[in-house]
Amino acid sequence: MNLIDKELKEFICKLHEETISELMKALKSNRLLKPVKDTTFRKVETLLYRYADFEKAIYEKRQQIEEIKLHGIQKRSKSLVRISNNRAINNLTDAELAERKIEEIEASIDKMIEYLDLIDEALEKISNDDYFDIIRMKYFEGKTREEIAEYFNVDVATISRHKKRLINKLGIYLFPDDSMIEFFT
Repeated sequence: MNLIDKELKEFICKLHEETISELMKALKSNRLLKPVKDTTFRKVETLLYRYADFEKAIYEKRQQIEEIKLHGIQKRSKSLVRISNNRAINNLTDAELAERKIEEIEASIDKMIEYLDLIDEALEKISNDDYFDIIRMKYFEGKTREEIAEYFNVDVATISRHKKRLINKLGIYLFPDDSMIEFFT
């Protein structure tokens, strides 16, 4: 590659970078470019859709505790060698290992329950809303917008509008910092 070709290539690359940079600024300033991270709205929706999964996980963890209490921690294959630098763990009896595992699982359950309680508290705060049943029907019963609209005897657009309003309210209770940042950006 000769010197002129190299300089021309560098000029085109620089021009290309500047053009992209200006385009990105214009898109951002006109609010046409959404941030990659999840919005508060999407986070709330994800929590609501996954609420039953969290409850199931708590149930399964409780079952796991019962299994450990009945049968202890399952032994690993003798052909697998486990190397640990922590002598304190290596010197624990099976009963002590089981108790430690149960404590870990219980701590996990407590944390999940704490999160579910926060969701429940937020839901309670909006429960007096005339359209609150949209949340129950959509996220917990899996109803379509059409089915919900029929229940309320309104059009689908009304359901969408109220669902969005309710999710945004929940976002303020569940993710107050994110809600404020999104509001002012």
